[in-house]
Parts: sequence; structure tokens; C-alpha cells
Amino acid sequence: MKGSCNCKSISFTSNQEIKAVVNCHCNLCRKMNGSSFSTYVVVPEYDFSITGQDLSSFKVSENATKHFCSRCGTPIFNTNPRLGGVIIVHLGAIDSQFEISPAVNIFCESQLEWVNKIDGLKRFEQGLA
Repeated sequence: MKGSCNCKSISFTSNQEIKAVVNCHCNLCRKMNGSSFSTYVVVPEYDFSITGQDLSSFKVSENATKHFCSRCGTPIFNTNPRLGGVIIVHLGAIDSQFEISPAVNIFCESQLEWVNKIDGLKRFEQGLA
């Protein structure tokens, strides 16, 4: 697995097997990432390698620190002291092309009501013009 921030000043790799792919619907993830839910890829910490000088961190709660590019703002990964030994990578920062799909939704008590209804929405291959 390879990934980077949008401006390419930070890059990362992980050669180990993905432990999990998770959709998190908690209010904190929605707030931190400005989205209806966040999708994360969980990988072993010992194999996660990151390069670049522009990585910043912000402790958003007792159990979550967000690591992001200070130049372009791209969220790269989160850490959680309760989940030692793993890195929680933001799916959007992954550049590798491989077939992965979430195995579980968590914190569904705060999931937005409409999320389960988006499958039937009109679809466009590119944006609206």
C-alpha cells in the first residue's frame, strides 16, 4: 500500500496485510473530516513508513490524534492509544489501486439517517456541469 497527501510533500507505505477497513460514523470523525462518515484502513504500526517534513499532529480527544499535511491539509492517519500497534490510515490518502471494501460500520448510533439511502441516488461519471 502506498499513499500521499494532495500536494505530494508527504508519502507513506505499508507492506503488511491490511487488518481491517472500517466506516466510522462517530460525531468526532464527521467533525474532524468534514464528511458524513470516514473510511479507514487499519495497518500494523511496525510496518508503516512515512516520509516528508510537513506532517503535523493534533490531539482531538483523549483517544484520537489526527496526523495531517501542514501544507495542504490532507488527513493522512490517526492514532489511538487504546489501539496500540496499529495506524488508522484515511482511505482517501491511499494512492495504490487495489480492491478493498469496508467490513464494518462503527458508532452507528450517530450515523446520519440518509446514509443508507444513497445507493438509489442518480449517478454521474463526472461532476455536474
